[in-house]
Amino acid sequence: MEVIILLVFISVVWVAAALLFLGWQLAKRTHDHTDRVALLPLDTPTDPETTDEHYL
Repeated sequence: MEVIILLVFISVVWVAAALLFLGWQLAKRTHDHTDRVALLPLDTPTDPETTDEHYL
């Protein structure tokens, strides 16, 4: 029984930490950055010296 109480306590601590981290990330508005980073490989090169060999 003591193990179950300990596991529940640790689970509640993990959930609280995750919610605090989510709130901190939303407050800093850093969640929009992932969209730009995910689409970055799809961006076409604008440098004329860059050839397609670098993208293979």
